[in-house]
Amino acid sequence: MKKITLTETWLNPTFAKTVLSATCILLFLRWFLRRQHQKFPPGPFGLPIVGYLPFLSKKPFLDFIDLSKKYGNVFSFRGGSKNVVVLCDFLAVKEAMNNDVFLDRPPNIQFQGPSENISFASVNGNWWREQRRFSVRILRNLGFGKPKMEEHIKDEINVILAHLASLNGTVCDIRDVLVPSMSNIISAFVFGRRFDYDDPKRKYLDKRLGEFTQYIQWLNLKTFFPWMKPFLPILNSRQFKKFQETTKKLLLFIREETQNHKKTLNQTNVRDYIDSFLMEMREREKLNNISSFVDNMLYGNAHVWYIGGSGTMRTSIEWCLLIMATYPDVQKRVQNEIDSVIGRERPPSWTDHVHLPYTQAVLYEVQRWQTIVPLGVLRQAREDTSIQGYSIPKGTVVVNNIWAVHNDPRYWKNPSEFFPEHFLSYDGSTFVKPEYFIPFCVGKRSCPGEKMALVQIFLYFVSLLQHFSVALPAGEKPNFDGIFELTWDAKFHHIIFLSR
Repeated sequence: MKKITLTETWLNPTFAKTVLSATCILLFLRWFLRRQHQKFPPGPFGLPIVGYLPFLSKKPFLDFIDLSKKYGNVFSFRGGSKNVVVLCDFLAVKEAMNNDVFLDRPPNIQFQGPSENISFASVNGNWWREQRRFSVRILRNLGFGKPKMEEHIKDEINVILAHLASLNGTVCDIRDVLVPSMSNIISAFVFGRRFDYDDPKRKYLDKRLGEFTQYIQWLNLKTFFPWMKPFLPILNSRQFKKFQETTKKLLLFIREETQNHKKTLNQTNVRDYIDSFLMEMREREKLNNISSFVDNMLYGNAHVWYIGGSGTMRTSIEWCLLIMATYPDVQKRVQNEIDSVIGRERPPSWTDHVHLPYTQAVLYEVQRWQTIVPLGVLRQAREDTSIQGYSIPKGTVVVNNIWAVHNDPRYWKNPSEFFPEHFLSYDGSTFVKPEYFIPFCVGKRSCPGEKMALVQIFLYFVSLLQHFSVALPAGEKPNFDGIFELTWDAKFHHIIFLSR
């Protein structure tokens, strides 16, 4: 009889499959028993290694709503090598996001890009607190919500208004106009200057922005499968290389801008975010203060501001225009209110928003009905804790399903319909903002750019409807089935701008 060696035994396909199956079963039983013992939130079972991720569609926020109907508004699933808890209820989101245990981001979070870069969106602990306080202070100092920055926004708006007027009511590709305009606002904040639409640097930046959002899904693999990081280039080398090349090109531009700022830095004339950061770095160096103010943090922060600020603002305005073209009665009511408060000659100001309740209600309803960031940004439990009576172990990833909160019939009347009255008093005379309206999430780590976003969206929207009526081309029907990548993006539409 032939003697079978240990090596031959392990190489035997049947034996290997048996061992693998037994290992998977044991790991599953260990996870299942631990989950039952700890009162872990219920949820669907997935597959070995990949968990439930293969069963999610391109619109996971809708999948999560379906799952919540079966397992409850706080449920769990296995995402790759991570336990994931999904919150589909406002009270659960509020409880969790006001708990300091959930202030952390998971490793390899979206926006981070190459591993050598860090940013306020990805770091945790004291470094995050330092950068958060700094960001809020700089946004205030540079004038968002104040006349200084408003004037720059109005300059950008005037460029758009002149371009749209020159079209004389012909079909317009609004995205081609909005992309450079919105990114110019962030360029002024980060780099201290705008770029002409035909400037090669402007085109370069906008191209990088479009490519980044297209390939963002690769960062999700790093989040849920950290052990796969070395193998990502092999899995789909073409797509992954494009993502890396795009990120590196944008960061190279930011580094070059930073070097130019270092050469021309003037402490009596703070031009932008980069200047502010460099000055803070120098002050910390004088005090020998070890802190988060280092070059890589500056590069990463500038990257996040540019990617996050440009894309979300453009998307918001696109949805506003598409919805106004679809609901002409709502559009007319907004225009009548603008005419009565501002008129058609004076440019709008942020201070006008308190006198335009219906216009505000429309803008907020757009953000509710087509929630731009449906799943927020991922969080992770810093230590063992609980949500709504369920045990949440340390390291659990938490997803806030903001789309579910904004479509919860317990809070909103007919949530699937566009209904600005959600944000008005019973008599329609006063704007009302419910606490369960959370497009920027809630808690200490909510979006620091909320005020910036509100000012921009208001000024662009009011200015456009002050001068134009918007409509879809004859025979074209609106499509509200968007595309979910980095944000919930409207599908391409042509818009006609008719001078009033």
